Amino acid sequence: MPRVLVLGGTGKLGSALCAELEARGTPLASPSRNKLDLMQEGLAARWIERDRPTMVLNASGFTNVPACELEGNRAAVARMNAGLPQELAEVCKRLRIPLLHVSTDYVFDGASQNPYKETDPVAPLQEYGRSKLEGERHVLKAYPKALVIRVSTLYGPGNYGRDAYVDAILKQARGEDEAGTTLAVVETPVSSPTYAPDVAEASLDLLGRNASGIVHVVNDGAASRLELARATVASAGLAGRVRVIAKPEPATGLARPAYSVLATDKLQALLDRRLPHWEDALRRYVGA
Repeated sequence: MPRVLVLGGTGKLGSALCAELEARGTPLASPSRNKLDLMQEGLAARWIERDRPTMVLNASGFTNVPACELEGNRAAVARMNAGLPQELAEVCKRLRIPLLHVSTDYVFDGASQNPYKETDPVAPLQEYGRSKLEGERHVLKAYPKALVIRVSTLYGPGNYGRDAYVDAILKQARGEDEAGTTLAVVETPVSSPTYAPDVAEASLDLLGRNASGIVHVVNDGAASRLELARATVASAGLAGRVRVIAKPEPATGLARPAYSVLATDKLQALLDRRLPHWEDALRRYVGA
């Protein structure tokens, strides 16, 4: 039976895509690393040629931003964030299979004071952003009808070995036993906190409307890390016990965009709606 192929199905967005497909009654395959090693050049293309999926959803990637900077990881970063997307685009174009590829707000440098549109200039500050930008370009050059979505500050159900920011704050807040506990967090960056299940639903709707090119798919609104931490604690009902304060930015560290809020006018034009506000999404997640 023809089915959707989900790559990176054990990650935050990949698992949300699988859950949304299942809720819609859509057959899917999400092979484990043991069954399909995406690091091996050509294996994914051969899988697609053999299985002939109805769609390919690529939520895989090397997403540990600090680890992307390590020299020993550069080959893996290049493969997962740029080489694999190109391979998928080439085979999907040849077989006329719709392709979704997931990218990031880190393609921007954060110098803007207004939400970034899909057409705004890109200038990544670190290896993660550079490799993801290369992946975007490879995909759309090889397969202009592919859909590339950019997400930001992603969180959602499941524990996949590395906590998202929201999950890390929840763990710290819930782990404190005494009233009057203080959590100190950095104030920046300012971004578009985004709930993976909302992205999954919108992404499949975009594919259903044959959307192509780059589309920003994030929850509405913007928040600093400090605002997001405070809202997370409040949504968990812990505001009376845990106080969240700002701490100084580290003197040195990995370059990240200070402002990477994504505009969603294009998403609204394509779907006749925006994603719910980030505070609404956060309440749904924390209260689940």
